[in-house]
Amino acid sequence: MVRRADYLSAAGWAVLGAVILFASLRMDRLANLGINPWSVPGLTPGVVGVLMILLAAALAAQAWRAGRAPRSTDAAVDVAAGAAVDIAADADAAARVTRPGGSVRRTLAAALICIGFAGLTLGHGWPFAVEGAVFIFAFTAVFSWSAWRAEQRIVRGLLQTLVIAVVAASFIAWLFESVFLVRLP
Repeated sequence: MVRRADYLSAAGWAVLGAVILFASLRMDRLANLGINPWSVPGLTPGVVGVLMILLAAALAAQAWRAGRAPRSTDAAVDVAAGAAVDIAADADAAARVTRPGGSVRRTLAAALICIGFAGLTLGHGWPFAVEGAVFIFAFTAVFSWSAWRAEQRIVRGLLQTLVIAVVAASFIAWLFESVFLVRLP
């Protein structure tokens, strides 16, 4: 069941990547304006489209390999490492973290957070670095909460996420303003 969902997800991401790549190839190159080939419109979306296709292929390959792996509900011995692995406990832990129907809820939550950041708050108040840190923190916390709760490390996870969000947002703001010379809101 999980493999089928992975195959469908891989197909969906590959199609979306192909659509983005196709649209980027159809964009005007602005050759009549003497635009540098490395800064033509559509270059970045084209690269993103290719990466989406490659990552979709990696997801499909991972699902295929997982489908070929032997299944067992008993404890098994990892001969290569010489260590015992409790497969049933791993499956139980995975079942606690991922629930049926969670994929749609997680997708909607991701869309809501991204649209809220890019469409509603960005450029309407706080500086980019602050809004970026809030976005990174909120996104990571929402999607890591169940794992943190299962591992009983909510406070540690929140603190680590806060540090990562502040550092990442500061670096991104510096990169765009100092290297790419983009004026951020």
